[in-house]
Amino acid sequence: MVNQQQDKWAKFRGIMSAIVTPMHDNEDINTTALAMLVEHQIARGVEGFYCCGSSGEGPLLHLDERKQVLETIITSSKGKVPVISHIGAPRTQDAVELAKHAQSVGASAVSLVPPYYYKYSNEAIIRYYQRILDETSLPVILYNIPQFTGVELDLEMAKTLFSNEQTLGVKHTSHNLYALERMVDKHPEKVFFNGFDEIFLSSLAAGTTATVGTTVNIQPELFLAVRHCFAKGDFFTAQKLQHQINDVVETMVNNGIFQSTKYLAGLELDYLGPVREPFIPLNVQQKQALDSLNSRLQEYIHAARALI
Repeated sequence: MVNQQQDKWAKFRGIMSAIVTPMHDNEDINTTALAMLVEHQIARGVEGFYCCGSSGEGPLLHLDERKQVLETIITSSKGKVPVISHIGAPRTQDAVELAKHAQSVGASAVSLVPPYYYKYSNEAIIRYYQRILDETSLPVILYNIPQFTGVELDLEMAKTLFSNEQTLGVKHTSHNLYALERMVDKHPEKVFFNGFDEIFLSSLAAGTTATVGTTVNIQPELFLAVRHCFAKGDFFTAQKLQHQINDVVETMVNNGIFQSTKYLAGLELDYLGPVREPFIPLNVQQKQALDSLNSRLQEYIHAARALI
């Protein structure tokens, strides 16, 4: 077990939003809405931000836009919570450029998927991560998301990088909880972030101490309540809350997870814009389904707040 008083990564062991990227209808970044969203989510208990990942449409943003998003979140969060910048890119030099920028503007850490599209050897993937470790002094989070990259990060591949103290841990967006548990067992000093909202409770049992979630954008209270109940041994209530999280996730996935997240996150604030093409906008029927979901969601949130 990690001694919390001596844990240099303690600030990262939290409920973090994989924050969406608000846009105007012409697909320009809406920094005003982004700043409002950051402040709103912090007020609701969000304990950190992970920007320009899948939920933030990072692969669809230009490098300058990714820098703009990060700078806006850092300024708006005012040092209250850690801000992690996803810098993954198919080209190593682009990832290096984003890493150097993240360090220059005060990001808390960087994270990156393995290089994708081409099928790279394990040696090439490790060298890609090593370049980032060499080019920046920021903590580095390995991002395991095999359904998008075709690469399953396991203990064997990660052990070389884990030997570097600068490697903070892993964002594990995979249903392979056995691989996760094996990494946690061998490296309890690292931070393991759950990446699939629908298995948050299961990931806690496997040893995660943090989560980076798409639907944390809209239901952070439920994640905070699951963690609270798990920590005090109230597994019955924790499971009930996980069922509610999954009810929300299921409807959102059926209507487009990224479109749904941006739509629902904007209901309490302002219109957060479309998702960038080639994603397809929500139609009238999908918005109606999400409006109906939002009524249940507000009930879930109200009950969860009483537990935190």
